[in-house]
Amino acid sequence: MEGDDVRRKWLERSRKPLWPTSPPTESPRPTDLRSQFSSPAPPQPSLQPTPKRSLRPYIYAVIFFTIGLTAGQYVRLVLAPPPLPPAGSKEDTLMIEHLQKQAEKLPIVQSLSTDPKWTSYEAYSSVPDTELSRRLTTGPLGGARAIGGFQRIFWNKESGEIVTVIWFGGAIAGWPGVTHGGVTATIMDEILGRCAIKQFPAQTGVTANLELNYLKPVVTNSFYVVRAIPEKGFTERKGWVSGRLETVDGRVCVEAKGLFVVPKGIKLRRLEG
Repeated sequence: MEGDDVRRKWLERSRKPLWPTSPPTESPRPTDLRSQFSSPAPPQPSLQPTPKRSLRPYIYAVIFFTIGLTAGQYVRLVLAPPPLPPAGSKEDTLMIEHLQKQAEKLPIVQSLSTDPKWTSYEAYSSVPDTELSRRLTTGPLGGARAIGGFQRIFWNKESGEIVTVIWFGGAIAGWPGVTHGGVTATIMDEILGRCAIKQFPAQTGVTANLELNYLKPVVTNSFYVVRAIPEKGFTERKGWVSGRLETVDGRVCVEAKGLFVVPKGIKLRRLEG
């Protein structure tokens, strides 16, 4: 029995390790030396949307440029127009020829020129050349710069009506771009008087009264139409004539009414044209 005990103890002792063992440990991970010396990675840029550039400044710039350009043209052509050629000069003759061609294209001129009921002639065509410079409308107001550019008269013998197509030049402005009211009154007086004189047997007369009603501005450098018609009750020595000044498209700018008489005891020259 003792032998068995000795054998069992020897077996137990042989199973134990000769040297003390420690519990296994994990081996350390290798160190990356590059991580100790390399610089940190740059931060990633944020992907924010780029703001759109506004077009408003460019739009404002175009608007103000256009306004400035337009204002400059207005000042140059209306408030400070270039000087116009004097009446009778070579340049004035060329301007009159150009206006004559432009007037022939007007519908009212074409219509009345082909109507057999109307007789047409140029204003002041019967006035002697020696008197043209002494008359207001053919002297100071002569030439294309005033009212001498074009003035054609159409007369209807049956009704006594007179239609005058006239050019108002740029030198007769009272306000920039607007015909002087005194010039307008002079034209209305002359055309209404011409209508009255054709009704008088004496073929002459004077203005006794003239009434004007200005409705719209009469701009310069434009063609206009003046209509005059005798009213009922005309006698050999007195009669009323009504008239109006219109644009070529029929807008009334001035209304007029005049009383014309043939004075007694005064011999006046017969007037024509």
